[in-house]
Amino acid sequence: MDRIECLETFVHVYDSGSFSAAAKRQNTTQPTVSKRIAWLEELFSTTLFLRSTRRLAPTEEAGRIYEHARSILETYSLARASAFNALPEPTGTLVVAVPSSFGRHFLAPIAAEFLRLHPSITLDFRLSEGQVNLLKEGAELALRIGELKDSSLHVRSLGRISRLAVASPKYLQHRPAPSEPGELNEHLCIGYSRFGLTTNWIFESEFGRHAIDVECGFRVDDADMLQAAVLEGMGIAILPSWLVQTHLTSGAMEIILPDYIVPALPLNAIYPDSGLLSLRARSFLDYLVENWNLLVDAKNQHTQA
Repeated sequence: MDRIECLETFVHVYDSGSFSAAAKRQNTTQPTVSKRIAWLEELFSTTLFLRSTRRLAPTEEAGRIYEHARSILETYSLARASAFNALPEPTGTLVVAVPSSFGRHFLAPIAAEFLRLHPSITLDFRLSEGQVNLLKEGAELALRIGELKDSSLHVRSLGRISRLAVASPKYLQHRPAPSEPGELNEHLCIGYSRFGLTTNWIFESEFGRHAIDVECGFRVDDADMLQAAVLEGMGIAILPSWLVQTHLTSGAMEIILPDYIVPALPLNAIYPDSGLLSLRARSFLDYLVENWNLLVDAKNQHTQA
């Protein structure tokens, strides 16, 4: 039996979680897929998938074999392509962990154009405000906003996320806006709980850096909910610029402390090991880097229109 074909089948089954889906991708039959997996299980002397009437689950051994199988298949594709002086076409399912609000507001046009260029790839975005475990989530890439703590991950910078301190006129009609950061303790503030229970807001000005420990009577772990709370007049919050621009134009929000700057946060793509990064993941990452500034410019023009 052809070993490369069997490894391709194994990867398709692992990615899709289904023998029938793998058969469809390879334009073959489900019994053929079953035979190939059975042949690999005999070759490796281990069970690769646990079958039941409801689901198909990869074993721990399958997880270890998967990365090596992908690497072998991509090396094989590169070897075949080099014979014809051509570039291989990336294929398969790419799982990307994405911050929820950022994904909703930015990544649909990126995904649409990328899939138009690479129709053999399936994109699977996993939206969450939390920092997911890549291996547990089955993600090859993750986009993260903020300073990174895990030094074991490979990092590629995409840009920086600008932020603003804002409030609504509904809130400010009851209290005068603060004139300097220290006055924030006299106001209702809304905290983003993903940054921890201690809310330390940083501002910069020509006089240096100002760090203020802010008491928050309301906290949320979702950026879009944070925006909604500001619009309801619940207090002052620091929001990413994409959740602010439209409301500044309409007058539904006002910038607080306009003479002070809230430091921008880094936006990074992270991945466990560049040596095992699939061709589809490298292609998507390169596309993000090449098109990020254009996407941000288009988003800003849209929100300011």
